[in-house]
This record gives sequence, C-alpha cells and structure tokens, in this order.
Amino acid sequence: MSKFSRQAYATHYGRAIAASRVLAAVVLMLFGLAESTAPSFAARLDTVLALTFGAVAAVAFVIAIRSWYLDFVLSKIFIAVDVMAFIVLTFMHTHGDAAMVVAALWLLAHVIFASTLRWQSGMVLYMALALDTLWLADIFLFEMPGSGANIAEALSWALFAVLETVVVVEVSVHRLGIALPRFYGEIPDPGLPPAASALGYAANLVRAQDAVLCWIDPDNRGCYCAGLRELDEKLAPAKLSFAAAEGFRDLSPALFDVSRNRAIISTGNELALRTASTVSGRALLAELKVKTGISIPVDGEDGRTWLILTGIRAPGWGHLHLAAAIRAEIAQGLESQMASIDALNSALLRLRRTVACDLHDSVAHSLAGARFLLVALQAKVGENAELADEIDTIKSALGAEHRHVRGLIAQLRETESDPRVRNLIEDIASVGDALALRWQIEVELRECDFRIEVEVWLSMELQQVVREAISNAVRHGNASQVTVRCVRRSDVIEIDVTDNGSGFTKPEAPTLPRSISERLGELGGSLEIHSKPGCTALQMSVPVNPN
Repeated sequence: MSKFSRQAYATHYGRAIAASRVLAAVVLMLFGLAESTAPSFAARLDTVLALTFGAVAAVAFVIAIRSWYLDFVLSKIFIAVDVMAFIVLTFMHTHGDAAMVVAALWLLAHVIFASTLRWQSGMVLYMALALDTLWLADIFLFEMPGSGANIAEALSWALFAVLETVVVVEVSVHRLGIALPRFYGEIPDPGLPPAASALGYAANLVRAQDAVLCWIDPDNRGCYCAGLRELDEKLAPAKLSFAAAEGFRDLSPALFDVSRNRAIISTGNELALRTASTVSGRALLAELKVKTGISIPVDGEDGRTWLILTGIRAPGWGHLHLAAAIRAEIAQGLESQMASIDALNSALLRLRRTVACDLHDSVAHSLAGARFLLVALQAKVGENAELADEIDTIKSALGAEHRHVRGLIAQLRETESDPRVRNLIEDIASVGDALALRWQIEVELRECDFRIEVEVWLSMELQQVVREAISNAVRHGNASQVTVRCVRRSDVIEIDVTDNGSGFTKPEAPTLPRSISERLGELGGSLEIHSKPGCTALQMSVPVNPN
C-alpha cells in the first residue's frame, strides 16, 4: 500500500468498516439463499437474518457516508449487531452446512476488522478470543457429542476459524500503521514559532483547503495567529484577544463542527464524544471564525502551537488517528531541527575557539615580535630622525593591528573567558518561571542552596540542561508539576529534575535524552534516570573547579 493510499485509508476508517459490513451482508445473502427453494426461502430464519442484516448494513453505509458524527456515535451499536448476527449463525446451523459456515466465518472476519479500526487497543484481542471460544464451544460441546458429525470436518472448521482470526488481526493491525512523508523543519521567519513550516505539511496530508497557525509568543506574552496566505506572503500575524488566549490553553485535539454543536476529541489512544459547546477552547475557534475542522497540537522548545485545519474533504473520525500520526512526525522533525541547530552551534563554538587560538599563537605573536624588532632597529638607527619617524609610524600601525587582533580574540573567547560569575540558583529559577508561564505548569525549586557561583558559560550550559529536562517532561510525559533541586557538594554540582508525568515506556531501561546526555558529556558530567508511572526523576551531576 502506497503512502498516499495509507493516508486516505486512515481518514476513512468509518467508511471502510461500513463497506466491510456491506460485503459481509452480500456474502450472507448469497450463501444463505443459494440453496433455498422459491416457496420456502422467505420463511426460513436464515433468510430473515440475511435480509435484516443487509438492511442494517445499508443503513450503516449511508450514515458513514453522510455523517461522521453519527457514524462514530452508532459504531458500537452496529458492531454489537455484527456480533449478534455471528452468534446466531454459529448456533443456528451445523458445521456440515458449508454455505452458512462460510458466511459465518466471513462475518467473523468483518467483526475483527471493524473492532480493530474502531478501538485500536488490546480489547480487540479479547473480543477475538471470545468469538473463537464461542465457535469452538459450539463445535465440541453441542455438535460433536452424539451427533455423528464428521470429526475431521469439524476440526478443520475449528482450525480455520482460529487461523482466520490470527491473519485478520495481523493484517488489520499492520494497516493501522500510517506511513507519512518525512517532515523537515525549516528555520522560521522572525516572530514565528518553529512549527510554522509544519502548517503547510499538515494541510497537504489532510487535504485541507485552509489552515491557521496559533501560538503564544513568550516574549510579548500574547496569542497570535497566521493562516497559510499570511505565511506564504510573509504578512504580519494577527494578535488575538485575551479570551482567545485562554481558549488556546484549553483547546483539545478534536474533530469539530461548531455549527451543528458536534465534536469528537482525542484523549491519548481513545476517542470521546463531545458537544462543540463543551469543547475546551471554543473561544479561540469563535474568534478565528472556524466552523468545522480539526485541531492538532504541536509541542516544541517554545511551547505548544496549534494547527487548525479547515475545509477538509469528506471528514471522518479516522482523521483524528491521522492527526496523531502527523503530530508525532512533526514533533520528531522539530526535534531533529533543534538537534541540528545545537550541533551547528557547537561546531561554530569549536571553530571560534580554534580561530581564537590560531590568532593568538600566530598572528598576535608575530605582530608583537615585529614591534620588538622595530624597537631594536630604532635603537640602532640613532640620530637619523627621518628614519626614526618612519619606524615610529610602522610601529604605531603594528600596535593598532595588534590591539585589533586581541580584540577579535577576546570576542571569539567571550563565551568562556568572561570573568564574571553568576548565581546558578537565580538563573535556574528564572528558567523555571519562564517555562512555567510558557507551558502553563508548576515549576518549584526545593532544597536548593541559597547561592552557587559559577562562570557565565557554565551557567548558560546548565540552564539549557534544566530547560531541556523540563520541556521533555511536558512534551513527552504530559507533566503538570516539576520540581528542581540544585546543590553543590565540594567540587560537584548536583541537579535533580522530578516530574509527575507518565514516565518512560520502558522504565527499567529508559532511553537517555540525547541533547541532555551530550551536554553533560561535554562537561564531564553524568546522568541517571529513575522512572515509574506518575514520577520521573533525572539526577545529574557536573564537576566544577573547587576554586
């Protein structure tokens, strides 16, 4: 399946389930009526069942085409009808009736397929296990004992049902994977968030006719928005009202239709029904004058940004699963972008140091040596005033050039040679306050030393480490509270960052954050992670000069 067809398939989960149900109904009617005679088929129970199920399938298909909201509302009911039809077929016929067995197995495949798309969770396995158990129980408990049934044939049907379940679950789960084109973040224009380049990417994937980018500027402390046209034509973003800013903070990932007061929100891996009037963040949608669409959050270094996509062709609740995949891909692209910027900055810093050392060891020394040679030459010249004046002129020029080169060396080294010291506790507290405002969380310093004096460059490095740790807690762990502990023990600074987030997927072997690990590694420090659901602690230590 191509990337485009996978994306289209993901957006039409509801319609795919409805089409599968129609196909199952057609098979049921074909096999159920194939062996019936004209005078008797209308009265047979399997005929009534086939026609009734066909009518339900037709109604469900029409609903799936016309209303994504009703399709989602009634999806559980329709799948329950599918299950009941399978149970009736299973216990109504013997497994010697090959036509109805085929119809029942086809219906079983549809139920598993539909359940996988609808819930996308482990409960699908329990449902498949329950249906297979009913199938096997009917064979071994009701048909085989004393019925003279063909044991080999019964066993083959039992094995076939189990194998069918395994294959359908495997194929259905495999198709849930949404292959998206890679997103490569671009450096935004001044005043725009890093996720600005993601707006067009998301709009193209969802096939939206328009899209709006919303963000909170941490410097101006205002909520702004810009559409695709404003970004393309590099127009100034519009500032939103305070009410819209409050709506920005409360908005949820959702597929919504404000005009009909309908919405489906995404809560992790689950989808939930809401009325649009109760969806958090409606004030933002009202000010943007957006009636229908989908909202996608993007978390980055500068906080959360919202992508609001409108004018979507044939929307469906499957769009929320596509939106989750888009969100993950954009987050990965932005993280790679920031990692590239950090790597570039590190490379530039190393280049500055190298150039500073080369200037100091070659050009500056050569200029100083030339001045000393001129002084010696001037002493030998003696009373020749004209030649002495020329030497003074050359010496002054060399002196000016020497001062200029030393100034360049000082500028190149200023990130590490700044003689000033900073109070690391105050700097970390400032970082915590800024991130608390940006992410709308609680950041608290506990059990910290009153003052830890460090060089400016080291303070900057440790601020970045703390900033990255807090941002990761919010972006990856959905933390709402973060505590920071910073103390100095002899020649080691210990920094602990603890949050109440969801923790790592594999707490026994957590993956070390790359950016934090690299920074601490360059400083000769260490990092330990202790994680469990509801609590993650990063314990960092950095050696410092005891003097």
